[in-house]
Amino acid sequence: MTRAAILIIEDDPLQRRLMRENLEREGYGVLEASSGNEALALIGRFPVDLAVVDYKLENETGLSVIENVLKQNPLITTVMVSAYGNIETAVQAMKHGAYDYITKPIDFANLLVVIERALERQRLRAEVSLLRENLEERFSAKNFVFASTRMEEVAHLIAKAAQSDATVLIAGETGTGKDLVAKTVHYSSRRKKGPFLTVNVPSLPETLLESELFGSEKGAYTGAHERKIGKFEAAGGGTLFLDEIGDLPLQAQVKLLRFLQDKEFFRLGSSSPLKADVRIIAATNKDIQKMMADGKFRADLYYRLNVVHIETPPLRQRKEDIPSLVDHFIKKYGEREGKSIEGISREAMDALVKYSYPGNIRELENIIERGVVFSDGGYIRLSDLPLFLKEKREEEISEKAGSLGEKVERLETREIRRALLDSGGIKSRAARALGITERILSYKMKLYGIRSGE
Repeated sequence: MTRAAILIIEDDPLQRRLMRENLEREGYGVLEASSGNEALALIGRFPVDLAVVDYKLENETGLSVIENVLKQNPLITTVMVSAYGNIETAVQAMKHGAYDYITKPIDFANLLVVIERALERQRLRAEVSLLRENLEERFSAKNFVFASTRMEEVAHLIAKAAQSDATVLIAGETGTGKDLVAKTVHYSSRRKKGPFLTVNVPSLPETLLESELFGSEKGAYTGAHERKIGKFEAAGGGTLFLDEIGDLPLQAQVKLLRFLQDKEFFRLGSSSPLKADVRIIAATNKDIQKMMADGKFRADLYYRLNVVHIETPPLRQRKEDIPSLVDHFIKKYGEREGKSIEGISREAMDALVKYSYPGNIRELENIIERGVVFSDGGYIRLSDLPLFLKEKREEEISEKAGSLGEKVERLETREIRRALLDSGGIKSRAARALGITERILSYKMKLYGIRSGE
């Protein structure tokens, strides 16, 4: 199997043959060109991963050839070969786009090492590029799943926020997608090629939080054995997402305010100010206005953070989005599980739409993930959903149909089965949980045809 395609650009036929033979012996595919024009013609016809270019060709220099090769295909990695082994030539080669530089006479073992390093770097760059494209695709505004007018307003704010570098404060209950909003803003903005770093404020002890954010010098505190680069430095050119900003201690609030005002900060243990080109996006599920009134959050920091305010509504207030979200999650987890699921039954969708979702979108996603795992057919059915949804559906049916006696029977049957399940089938425990005697429980079980193992 050919490892990679290498183009040798060399006007000496003997040198070309020696390099070709050595490279083919290692499993590389090899093309040959004696001039820049011949090389460009080959690149236009065949895929080339790497070009080995001689510094001095008959009517041109390898430097100009490298420039032309990279203009035609910037994904090709180039290596310069020359009989002139000096620093100036090497620097020139690097400036013109060469990855590395080797001298004649060629040490083929060294050439192979350089080629392997160059190809590995090329592979890593390709992986990073693909990963970035996937992230941009995943978090672009067009993939923000919604159908409601409430979320149309959120999408509009995201688009506006992405056009600027203003700080953003995202407010909303847990599970409403605040992190997705933050990522969508970042990957839709001019900073999308920069890093997106997250700090979950309550997950860090107060003693380590400032070091995590601002960094620290060696010896700044017990256990600081070396300099630590904080998130502000690491996120340079990109975005720093401060999740659950309402839990930020007051002392750290002062330092964050200074950064937002002056774009300066200090590592712990240092008196030298540092600057960082970082955009701040913060999120909270707390009532910041009340925290300000209670003296737990600085008003000046709030106003600095709240330049663009985005409120993520709870799912119970945007139920028209549920069908679109369900389809999105079915596709996501169907692909993961290797299942071809066409959709969801009307009965199951009805149960999902009527549920209140205290855990918001995160809870809906977990429910659909479970449904995909449990589904044995082309559709997710009510029986594939969690027990509490099925019971709620049964309750609604009971309230609408049947005589009073039938409704009582259904209610008692459901509660007895639940009590037996919780008690591991031990009737004495189930009876205590129901507030009745074991004798009455046995009578009801016999009356309704309930077995203790159900």
